Amino acid sequence: MFNLLNADVDYVVVVGGDGTVLNVLQLLGDNNLPILAVKSGRRAFLCEVPPDEFREFFSRFVRGEFTIKEYMRLESIVDDFRLPYVLNEYVLTTSGMFRSKVAHFRVFKVVGGSSRLIYDILSDGIIIATSVGSTAYNLSVGGPLVDPGLEALIVTPLAPLSLCIRPIVLPSYVDVVVEVGSESYGADVIADGNYVGKVEPGGFIRVRKARKSARFVRFSDVGFDYKVFQGPIYGF
Repeated sequence: MFNLLNADVDYVVVVGGDGTVLNVLQLLGDNNLPILAVKSGRRAFLCEVPPDEFREFFSRFVRGEFTIKEYMRLESIVDDFRLPYVLNEYVLTTSGMFRSKVAHFRVFKVVGGSSRLIYDILSDGIIIATSVGSTAYNLSVGGPLVDPGLEALIVTPLAPLSLCIRPIVLPSYVDVVVEVGSESYGADVIADGNYVGKVEPGGFIRVRKARKSARFVRFSDVGFDYKVFQGPIYGF
């Protein structure tokens, strides 16, 4: 199998939908090669090139008529174990036989050596998303839309047992630490749709801006950034 981590190439062409793009980004790891994404899937929000116009766009690519745009990703650590980067989100959710149960989460905003408690809640889980990921799972559960040009962490509780709990948008220099209560059920960690680990009762996960961004080949100023703002969402 071709190893993308050490690939001696300059660009990666991905043909598929959003899931394919996200999987390739995880396979790349620290090797943040620019991605040229061609639409071929049910959901292709991250892909700019239409399949029937591939020849035209590829000719422009060969001529150098494109730019590289970077998007913030997230990285996380569970018990000193580094998880894969994500472009969209990390999801913590109750696991296994406890899938239908709520868990106890304590969420902290950490800056430097100081921390501040944001949530102390019972819920089905927690989503920690990027601005690009604000249009994915975060949006479907009522989280806020954030322009992909902004670097931010969006924290959205899943079905909290409270009427007062609302999502929060934090700056990119903040670390988010989620602790699972010692008396609670454990939580699975899903990274851009892929199971990557578990936070046991009494354990925690730390999420922050990744050291390496995701890089996309772009042919226009209006790419996947603004598609979500079209249509009835804002009454346009």
